[in-house]
Amino acid sequence: MSRYVGPRLRIIRRIGKLRGFTRKKPFRRSFRGRGALEGKVIPPGQHGLAKLFKSRPFDSCESDYLIRLKVKQRLRYNYGVTEKQLVNYVRKAKKMKESTGQVLLQLLEMRLDNIVFRLNMAPTIVAARQLISHGHIRVNNKKVNIASYMCKPKDVISVAMKQSSLKLVNRNLQEYYKRMSFYKKRLQKTLAYILFKLNLASSMTSALDFINSGKVQVNNRKMNTPNYICNSKDVLSVLTEEGPRKIKLNDYFKKF
Repeated sequence: MSRYVGPRLRIIRRIGKLRGFTRKKPFRRSFRGRGALEGKVIPPGQHGLAKLFKSRPFDSCESDYLIRLKVKQRLRYNYGVTEKQLVNYVRKAKKMKESTGQVLLQLLEMRLDNIVFRLNMAPTIVAARQLISHGHIRVNNKKVNIASYMCKPKDVISVAMKQSSLKLVNRNLQEYYKRMSFYKKRLQKTLAYILFKLNLASSMTSALDFINSGKVQVNNRKMNTPNYICNSKDVLSVLTEEGPRKIKLNDYFKKF
């Protein structure tokens, strides 16, 4: 079966980030000049800036065909299926009485390589496919080396009781937990989360509304960025219903 083995950054810069396709993050350049193109993402490549100037800045709407094409490509590259496989999944989904799009996603999500990826045994679907083809995964205590194997709701997915298999999967799980721990600590330092934890907002949604309304200042500067990373030296000025409040974040950061 043919599969894509070319440069992945080129793909995700064109159609967006795909978590199951690669862990790499594209570097997106934006135009820093003034005018209608200010803040626009420069297309990839050596002549990306020239392409940006040739484009029509006021005609930003995409055709229906282009939107459908990008969605199809995202499905193909993310789940690692070929054009023929995707057509077969669509034909199978059309035979069902439920919504075709919903059934199509269910069929793709029930693939064995996707389930191994969702269980965080592999960093990407491509890596999950390699785990399966090398015989590290068991389904109902039976060896399955077909990545497109369709799982059922009551199936039990496990790792082969071999030292190499357990070591490989355990390393992937440790990397995942380490990455989630980093994101959790980073989230706890964001402005919206701090407002929620200090009981200045009843929920994260209300904290976002609070910031967007311009009632929060950081070091006497109006802040409308909810994901702003605070530090222990920052001073929050919040305009509440009872009046303005100033809060030093020294005590909050002592918990970490």
